Amino acid sequence: MKNFTWILILLIAGLAGVLLLLPEPARDAPDSAPTVERIFITGARVFDGETFIDDATLVIAEGQVEALGRNLVVDDGAEAVDVSGKTILPGLIDAHVHSFGTARADALRFGVTTMLDMFRPPLDFERTHAERELLAPTDQADLYSAGFLATAPGGHGTQYGIEVPTLSGPEQAAAWVAARKAEGSDWIKIVIEPGWGERELPRLDAATVAALAEAAHAAGLMAVAHVSTYADAIAAIEAGVDGLVHLFGDQRVDEAFITTAREADIFVVPTTPVLAAAWGHDDTEWLLDHPVLGARLSEAQRHNLKARFPGANADSDGWATLLHNIEALQRAGVPILAGSDAPNPGTTYGASMHHALRLLVEAGLTPIDALRAATSRPAQAFGLDRRGCLKPGCRADLVIVNGNPASDIEATARIEAVWKNGQPVATARPAADVAEPASTQVEGPIDLLAAPDRWMAAADDYMGGQSSAVLAWETTGLAQVTGRVADGYMFPYAGAMWFASATPMQPVDHANYRRLQVEVQGDDVDYSVMFFSGESQSARPAQVPIKAGRVVTIELDSVGGLDPKRLRAIGIFAGGQDHAVDFSIHQARLE
Repeated sequence: MKNFTWILILLIAGLAGVLLLLPEPARDAPDSAPTVERIFITGARVFDGETFIDDATLVIAEGQVEALGRNLVVDDGAEAVDVSGKTILPGLIDAHVHSFGTARADALRFGVTTMLDMFRPPLDFERTHAERELLAPTDQADLYSAGFLATAPGGHGTQYGIEVPTLSGPEQAAAWVAARKAEGSDWIKIVIEPGWGERELPRLDAATVAALAEAAHAAGLMAVAHVSTYADAIAAIEAGVDGLVHLFGDQRVDEAFITTAREADIFVVPTTPVLAAAWGHDDTEWLLDHPVLGARLSEAQRHNLKARFPGANADSDGWATLLHNIEALQRAGVPILAGSDAPNPGTTYGASMHHALRLLVEAGLTPIDALRAATSRPAQAFGLDRRGCLKPGCRADLVIVNGNPASDIEATARIEAVWKNGQPVATARPAADVAEPASTQVEGPIDLLAAPDRWMAAADDYMGGQSSAVLAWETTGLAQVTGRVADGYMFPYAGAMWFASATPMQPVDHANYRRLQVEVQGDDVDYSVMFFSGESQSARPAQVPIKAGRVVTIELDSVGGLDPKRLRAIGIFAGGQDHAVDFSIHQARLE
């Protein structure tokens, strides 16, 4: 039987990225914005989204900017906030995230007030659309999203255990785009990804990409493209996309590329933080140890910043090429937008935007151009009215920082306060994340299968392996796992995980429980139950082999390495070598 302990490395590296594919916590949206008294913020250096104004006064009323200028008179009896010597920036816009779980609250703590999501199931679009129009107090960033991405059957984006609607040819493009628009997608994201390492992926052909871009425009939507090579970027631009949401490092841009990009009037989101992690430019310790940012990071965020893709240093030359390409495009007038691609390994919501700004300056942008890339440029590119600016009529989303980011881009990280919709928001690390354990003790038997929203498919394909898993629920309440365990990775695996908390991998006290009863029905292959627990998400999991076709009782006090006071997740996996996966979980019960 294969040793499953190394699965931890694979799962944790991608956990906050792909395994957080859970709906965000539901919140009751207020019916309307309350009346807010006029507030005068005085003495600041203000970046309005384009330029700096020294010793300015910013006037806020009812969640919006009413006035900005020097020598404005404060109304008698009005609230005045003196921030002399500090700088006020528009709320930052992260132009590439995948927003799951606590993403929107995490981002807001670090001054990211708007997130542009590039792939998430459209589970809650009606609510998120309504919330972003409000000017009421909130503790979350606003969200725009592409919804489902356009990809080929088996292509990039289908490996995460989510049923993704795919395309096989250009004749399907119009209907595919119409379905996304009906679901509430704000734009269309097209995946053009040949694969990574030695693994090749199915991909959309040029005719389908062009048909998708045409259908998106006909529906009044933008089309953006995921690309990772020079050739695919050229193909995407020629197909008619409006922007590239990654930038390549396999080849330097040349005059032909720059001419093509300028004539097409595209924008580019280089996603520098995730590519830095992938290509061996590791300086996330700056975020982890930062006196302001580091103190606001949750445990899950800290772990994600420390995670890396397998073989992260294999293409270090790509990083130097990427920096050259960013500078060349900026110099040529191609708009550069700041985006993190959180929560992939080496990134996290909110904090990674400050890393992105630092890296854009490293690539050759001036601090002011980097600030524009995180404020006014994404607002203009994505048509986000009244965002990314601090001018009369703009939303009063702002970040107050110590220092002058016009000369020192790292000043953006020295956050003094974050305001959303004209009101200051809490920026401390979540109290639940500090508690020990993070959740209260659970009482009574737990039928794990009774909570499908706590389950997630998991396989090694996310980490470059060839295995795959899809999780489905039968009307009888059984969990059905299909897919394949395939050669191509050190420890192939495919299966499903149950999370002890609604927030994935957060610990819950299960010390009252004595046993887990589990029943798997399926082929006679290797199976294993793994218990993720302990003070750290990276703690080694406890592992128990099981057989299919019988009820197995696992006495928890006999499982070495299990900390039941801090149980985080339970995984049920098929292992072995190169076989189809088709098993069902008939019972999973803690008693």
